Amino acid sequence: MELTKMLEMVRLTEDELIGGFITTKKGYYYTVLNRKDKNGKRKPLWISTGLPAIEKNEAEAENQCLSARIQYSLDLKNGVADKTLAHEEPENNSVQDNSDEKHSLNPLFADLLNEWLEFRHPDNVVVGEDFNFDKTIKLNTWAGYAENIKQNLYPTFMAYGCTVQEITPELLKGHYSYRLKNGRKKSTVAKDYTIINQALNYAVSKKMISVNPNSAITLHKIEKYNAATLNAEQMLNYLEFIVDDIIEIPILLGGFYGMRRSECLGARESQFDFKYKFFRANHTVTTAVIDKKKIYIPSDKLKTDLSNRTYPLIPYVEERIKAKITENKELRALCGNSYSKEWLGYLCVDPLGEIIDPNYITNRHSDLLRKAGLPHVRFHDLRHSCVGLMMANEVPMERIRDWVGHSDIRTTVNTYGHLEYQSKKKTAKIIQKSLPLKMAGAANLLGLTAP
Repeated sequence: MELTKMLEMVRLTEDELIGGFITTKKGYYYTVLNRKDKNGKRKPLWISTGLPAIEKNEAEAENQCLSARIQYSLDLKNGVADKTLAHEEPENNSVQDNSDEKHSLNPLFADLLNEWLEFRHPDNVVVGEDFNFDKTIKLNTWAGYAENIKQNLYPTFMAYGCTVQEITPELLKGHYSYRLKNGRKKSTVAKDYTIINQALNYAVSKKMISVNPNSAITLHKIEKYNAATLNAEQMLNYLEFIVDDIIEIPILLGGFYGMRRSECLGARESQFDFKYKFFRANHTVTTAVIDKKKIYIPSDKLKTDLSNRTYPLIPYVEERIKAKITENKELRALCGNSYSKEWLGYLCVDPLGEIIDPNYITNRHSDLLRKAGLPHVRFHDLRHSCVGLMMANEVPMERIRDWVGHSDIRTTVNTYGHLEYQSKKKTAKIIQKSLPLKMAGAANLLGLTAP
């Protein structure tokens, strides 16, 4: 039965339902309720389930936990829960209250997530030898973390009511399993894992805990995405179809050079040297949503050091880039003060000089493919299509790595190895010569010529 319907039956709201979670202690599952005393200070209530902490008992322990939360919430609503708590006093009033100090070393995990988020803000100078905290993150990455914490992790772990020191591998496994069972993609749960892992590493560095409990968990491997690609004929038809379209330049740069969408958006006139026929991919434009407001983030910091690369200017691309520069200058003269000054020099702008939104590029790209009668591929798949064309023409992996800007050739092999058909065809020919076939026509089973 769904939780909402269950609460309706007992006349409770989700706001009235006390937080709680299951954990293990001395080999048994326990329910821990997020109970508070009369002063609002947390005083967790531990309830034994009597169930040994083994996998087959986990579901029953979760059911007992939910039942305990509902029963306690009903008692609290009816004024019969923990009456003795209201009369509890310290045994010795002279004893110093160290609750604030204890809280700083063992805060609610939900609060720790916000503390870690503030710590990792790109504007903060992060210094420390532990857990790679010396590396700053991009603002759009941080904004993604912030949105996940605000909409998902903070309310979830606030409902659990567990402190940092009460986080266990079993509790985290339960969280990940619950998310997967409720239809979340493995990639989405993997993002939860990343945030939780880094927050707990932060807790270790602050000596709140000695070991990161998340490190004991291995997520299911995310299935590799095999990208759809356009072949040479399809790519040619597409490039002819999109001439003079508002997203022609991003498609050209993605299709000819395998550039990422953010790199295409970051293309500026100053990056092109028409005298010596080359250009540099050394700038990006990304977006982030902060406080419900979308912002555009120009940056000279690329994904990796090797992402900062120089390309030769293909004559057709040079022609179209020059045409776009001329068009933008004419529109600026025509629009006068109505033309945006913020993005002067950028190629991928609309008629009023505003930067084109990345999501618009994605959606417009899909519409153009459909109108051109071509199979659907994501915008990022233009990058894969570019690599596929290079592999079809036997360009070595090392040169492909440099072309697409990977820092490690293993990334290139893992991402594009399935496209390397020519080398497999050569291997098939070697096998065929080693195992000559006598059956008439059998030599052509793989589309090969008989030796």
